[in-house]
Amino acid sequence: MPARLIARRSLFACLLALFASTCQAAVVECSLNTDRSQFGSQLELAIDGDACAQFSVGFLFYTQQEYEQSRLWYASAAEQGVTRAAFELALLYRDQLLDDPGAERVRWMNMAAEQGLVHAQIELAIDYMENPGDSAERVRVMSWLEQAAQQGDVKAMYLLGWLYGNDASGVQDMASDDELGMHFSLADDKALYWTCQAAERDDADAQMSLSDAYSYGRGTRVNQVQRRLWLERAASNGSEEARQWLDTSDMAWYSRLERWVKWQLVDETARCPDEAMAAFSE
Repeated sequence: MPARLIARRSLFACLLALFASTCQAAVVECSLNTDRSQFGSQLELAIDGDACAQFSVGFLFYTQQEYEQSRLWYASAAEQGVTRAAFELALLYRDQLLDDPGAERVRWMNMAAEQGLVHAQIELAIDYMENPGDSAERVRVMSWLEQAAQQGDVKAMYLLGWLYGNDASGVQDMASDDELGMHFSLADDKALYWTCQAAERDDADAQMSLSDAYSYGRGTRVNQVQRRLWLERAASNGSEEARQWLDTSDMAWYSRLERWVKWQLVDETARCPDEAMAAFSE
């Protein structure tokens, strides 16, 4: 591999690490204690400053619907580096169990995401997809999703593929010397690759997206057989939209019979486009 290419990849890896490293040093791993008979002893430890006990006490207050007390203990634990506590606190605001006049949900969700919690990263990615921000926010979200996808998280794979194929923030106009911006710019091959990774792991949304790609020739050649095969897989995984596309109940019986006979002659299985498999083959 050319030395210049190695250097560029090393630089990109360093830049990406900057997005992932924030607050990492302070992360505390805790096991949640849900035994209510130990609430008294856990509370004593929490008062003494034990972060894991604070997390458990916060959860026990949550189970009793004492959300303000839960908030106080979750916040104390989160500020000491308990990532799950930050995430659970964000969920209290998301689910409107607490008033959120100052964007507290986003604050705590960001803390959990920056500390590497995949669920928080996906929550923020969905936020971005629903309300696209600027290109810097897109890059941050996609860097989190890429890390999660590379660790095998199927939903992250699907969301990453979606973002590679859709752009509402102008990333395609990023400066050519912006390593992260260029890496996460629009790319049909990367969109197909990550969508395929999720589809092959039975994510119904990804299977629907792949069916659409085959139907409209998005990043690959039109292939109506593959479109149908991925629709069938999506339907078998619970996609109501796929079931509606496959529904032939309003067709005449002879048309349904003709279609059925036609599909009995198909000797193919659902597969990813060649363009997707070539995306990271270098």
